[in-house]
Amino acid sequence: MSIKYSLIPNNLTSDPEDHMAVVQDQASRTIDDIIDEIADRGSTVTKADILSVVEEYQAVIAKFLKNGDRLNTPLFRTSASISGVFEDQTDSFDRSRHYVRLNVNPGPRIGEIAEDLPVEKVAATRVEPVLELFKDFASDTQNDTVTPGGAAELRGSYLKVDPSDANQGIFFIASDGTETKADTIMRNKPANLIFMVPDTLISGEYEVEVRSLLQGHTNIRSGRLNANLVVA
Repeated sequence: MSIKYSLIPNNLTSDPEDHMAVVQDQASRTIDDIIDEIADRGSTVTKADILSVVEEYQAVIAKFLKNGDRLNTPLFRTSASISGVFEDQTDSFDRSRHYVRLNVNPGPRIGEIAEDLPVEKVAATRVEPVLELFKDFASDTQNDTVTPGGAAELRGSYLKVDPSDANQGIFFIASDGTETKADTIMRNKPANLIFMVPDTLISGEYEVEVRSLLQGHTNIRSGRLNANLVVA
């Protein structure tokens, strides 16, 4: 199998001929698929035994992370960072202004796989909004911080929305699934959106999603930024 990709115009550069790759039709696997695959490979243990071990493995990982430990495994590496502004040298961590972020990066085993993955260029099978960059004007950051009540910009492709349609627009999705829509859009173009961030966002991590009814299509399509944004 290979990673299938198609090319679309790259609106983040000044050259109108530039294009960027968008991955197409990538299968999504779950923990159940992993357990089934282990069992199908002729393991002498039962699926129930495999599930028990996987549960214990995940529980221990969660325990170490809650202790504030850094994990370094062949599959992934974790580290912690703290977002938010500290007023001066005497200031202390305050959850209403600061936020702990867990960073996860590939370990050596996954890194080796990525180096050798085959790719295949295909025709686009599904056109959808592509979010490449989120700029927060208040904090002057990209793909990192989001400031409630401040102005922000999204850049990418197929981003234009119909503000009169309640199902279209820019949505901030919290870790608990709560969605908050940005109501005020000052610039509404296929390559970029400039808008006001909802002032009701509370501290935490958010995904940002654009939902749009693209020309020539009958169903609303959606796309998400490949980075979590933090309200400190």
